[in-house]
Amino acid sequence: MKRILSLFLAMAMAAALLVHPAAAASSPWVQISGQGTGSQQISLQGLSQRYTDVQLTLNLNSTPGGIDFVDAGIDGTQAYTTYRLDGNSLTIYLTSKIILNQGSSLDLGTLTANGGFTVASVSGLKLLNVGANDTQTVIYDTVSIGSGTGSGGPGAGSVVGYYPVSATGVSNGSIQISVTHAQRGDTVTVTALPDSGYRVNAVTAVDGAGRSVAMTSLGNDQWSFVMPDSAVTVSATFVSQQSGPLPFVDVAQSDWFWESVDYVYRAGLMSGTGDTIFSPSTATTRAMVVTILYRYEGSPAAGLSTFPDVPAGQYYSSAVAWASANGVVGGYEDGLFRPNQAITREQMAAIFYRYAQYKGINVSGRADLSSYSDADWISPYAAGPMAWANYAGLITGMENRTLQPGGSATRAQVSAILMRFCKNIAGR
Repeated sequence: MKRILSLFLAMAMAAALLVHPAAAASSPWVQISGQGTGSQQISLQGLSQRYTDVQLTLNLNSTPGGIDFVDAGIDGTQAYTTYRLDGNSLTIYLTSKIILNQGSSLDLGTLTANGGFTVASVSGLKLLNVGANDTQTVIYDTVSIGSGTGSGGPGAGSVVGYYPVSATGVSNGSIQISVTHAQRGDTVTVTALPDSGYRVNAVTAVDGAGRSVAMTSLGNDQWSFVMPDSAVTVSATFVSQQSGPLPFVDVAQSDWFWESVDYVYRAGLMSGTGDTIFSPSTATTRAMVVTILYRYEGSPAAGLSTFPDVPAGQYYSSAVAWASANGVVGGYEDGLFRPNQAITREQMAAIFYRYAQYKGINVSGRADLSSYSDADWISPYAAGPMAWANYAGLITGMENRTLQPGGSATRAQVSAILMRFCKNIAGR
């Protein structure tokens, strides 16, 4: 019976007018839920016409035992489904007297086996389109796969260039993404929705290789990014909107740094050196600055540091490993990182410059530093970053028209630089 139906469907499609995929209204894809398990739901997505017949060929990574396909409960008096397994190639046949899809999707059924398996690719799809004046068989030689819960579109590796966009697990808020799948070059919008009593701390995205995807702030807790040639995962962190006065007895509202300390404290980026002490005049170490940026990034997963003076288990270990792996920081010529060394103002400029590059922010602006009496003291590696940081308003001169590039950056100065970066550059 299966062989007879297969031949019948093939003849019906061959008799219809053949159309190349380019002439079709859209390119459908196969959605698979449960990849790698012994029970996988198969559906077609992205349909734009009315179809009565389907012939779909799936290429499995192996030939599982006990393979079976159960249709999605299509009316047996109006439609009939069967399949054929040829080695690792499984072809599903569906023919119907009525229109199968009521919209852009069509649930075909469930593919089961004795053990887990993977649908590696789709080598062919034929759809019989019943138009107003004619009947057309639309043939797709290569079709993309989307794997997930059945709510999306084509997956990574698809010929049409569609890739999934998903959100990783977040707490104290949620993420809304404008699309579930997009083509390379498409603009995708992300909206962060904090729970009551929380605010957005950071919204980030990485591609399939774990590389950062540049995010553009649109204001009002919205961001956008340009879809790369890869799947993208979006994440967000939310922090408590702490109310009331600052707990620090050494930070008064009359201090020039009060606003910035208030900002970074309530954003969860900097805490005190004690329950009631902020230590605004204390020099900031290299490890502290990297840890602050790491928190701002949302504390992503990080491996082990390659610096011999950054052992595992320190509060800054993951932060230094992440920053080093992404080119945000580098070590000294002797191979050390020197985490407890006080950071200089030019090192601050270089780190924020590299972090801005990592985030895809335009860092081409340069200020003329010749009016500063100590501009010649800037180290060669920091000349460009200092000119950018001054242009961007991150690091301004002192009252005596000096930059003090080799001077240490206090915790108050770091809080001010960080607030300016968040508000004026990253738009958060």
